Amino acid sequence: MDTSILIHMQPDLATIAEELARLGVDCRVAVDGGEARFTDARRYRFGIPMQADILYVVEAQDAARFPSAHACVAPAPIDCAGCVACPGADMGRVLDGLLCLFQRFHAQERALDELVYQNAGLRELCEAGAAMLDNPICIHDDWFVMIARSQELSQVLPPDYIMSSSREFIPRIIIDDFKNDTDYLETYAYRTAQFWQTSPDSPPCLYVNLWEGEVYRGRLLVVKYHRDFRRADYRLTEVLTQRAMTLLGKKRLGVDRPHRSMDDIVYDLLEGRPTEPQEAGQLTRTLGWNRDDPMLCIRMRNQRPDDSILMAHALHSELFRAFPEGYIMFSDRQQCVIVNLSRDTAGLPMLRHRLAPLCRDYCLYAGISSPVTGLREWPVAWKQAGIALARAFELRSERWMVPFSDCALDVLMDSLQPPLQLTHLVAPELYQLMAHDAAHDTRYFETLRAFLLLERDIPRTSEKLIIHRTTLLYRLRKIDELIDCNLNDPTKRLHLLFSLKILDRELDP
Repeated sequence: MDTSILIHMQPDLATIAEELARLGVDCRVAVDGGEARFTDARRYRFGIPMQADILYVVEAQDAARFPSAHACVAPAPIDCAGCVACPGADMGRVLDGLLCLFQRFHAQERALDELVYQNAGLRELCEAGAAMLDNPICIHDDWFVMIARSQELSQVLPPDYIMSSSREFIPRIIIDDFKNDTDYLETYAYRTAQFWQTSPDSPPCLYVNLWEGEVYRGRLLVVKYHRDFRRADYRLTEVLTQRAMTLLGKKRLGVDRPHRSMDDIVYDLLEGRPTEPQEAGQLTRTLGWNRDDPMLCIRMRNQRPDDSILMAHALHSELFRAFPEGYIMFSDRQQCVIVNLSRDTAGLPMLRHRLAPLCRDYCLYAGISSPVTGLREWPVAWKQAGIALARAFELRSERWMVPFSDCALDVLMDSLQPPLQLTHLVAPELYQLMAHDAAHDTRYFETLRAFLLLERDIPRTSEKLIIHRTTLLYRLRKIDELIDCNLNDPTKRLHLLFSLKILDRELDP
């Protein structure tokens, strides 16, 4: 909801007709008044000064003289700017009903404005709005994190809140189907109150988007529980949302420095930028973590450049379910998960098991850091996860998830600055075998490579090369004769393995 223009509890003709019908008046909108809204109702008297924002009640004897430029409620249709026809109704009773309606609308707006003037919290605003709408209310930000709600909401919906430390998220029963709803993306564009129901099993809602200029900040939801929605509820929800945005703006302007969200603090810690001690303390207290807890970092990004904001929102919600004890943030088109290993003790295999279906369903690559200890090592985990993610994009294979440990040797080789080229560090025995294979059409180099990579396991090497055990043993004897290399020496094996890594990079840069 845009806060640049203050909106008021001013009903249109359709709202007036619906409210009169609730009072037992037989009426209908006979002449559509368009977008005209009204501040009050008065009895029409010929010759009195008239206002465009006043709705006039016209008796039958005055209908012929009513000015066509104004709107009215009359016993029969009148050709004018807008008309609600109430055939057979007592117009005095109709006027009394209208005055009560406008009094109620003004009282509701005044009560909300008083809360804003008194710098009330969003919780108090939600409670006041829920009492007016006879239905529970909640406000969530652009990642479905609930920032305020009326008390009754927890009694209305099943206890399936997705929790991450002190943060509370919109129940999945409301949003579970939205990622499969092709029309959902359009809901972000609306600036007025709208009706929303994702499936027959989810509760109907009224919603208004929270807009700050051209930036979407979240949404206010009114959940149908006690009664059906009325047209007046749409306008009241818009007024309530705008006042909520006003409170949010006042809260940000009331501090001495720019507002810093939890994501801002976490991102600074990950990047290694200095933060104030109280910010780090507030962060760990809010999350319920300790400063020295072991953790690891996961960074994810869509495999294609055309990832949509809708999919990002859907994935963000899924990550909160997959890692309820973790911290999830979205930055620079990447999803980031910080897993506290003292809270989530399932281990890396189970962590990858939870991550795999998300990588598959959302077409993601993921980089996973090695475990680190404490806030001071968060930048290390962030860089490791970034390196592993970049490696996943380089491979472009079925390996959606790449742990940093799988590419640590590449990082080591890239960081080396030896006095010789890396190829000059290759064990000469490997060049000997390659030359012999080329001259005699043998496969000794391939055999030694598989034997070393499979940790000198004879059965697995035979299976890998699709040869008989006897053939493998024969080749190994010939290799020993050709290069006279002691494979029982761990230092020699390490040199050979490092050399194979160099050759792999040269053959497949």
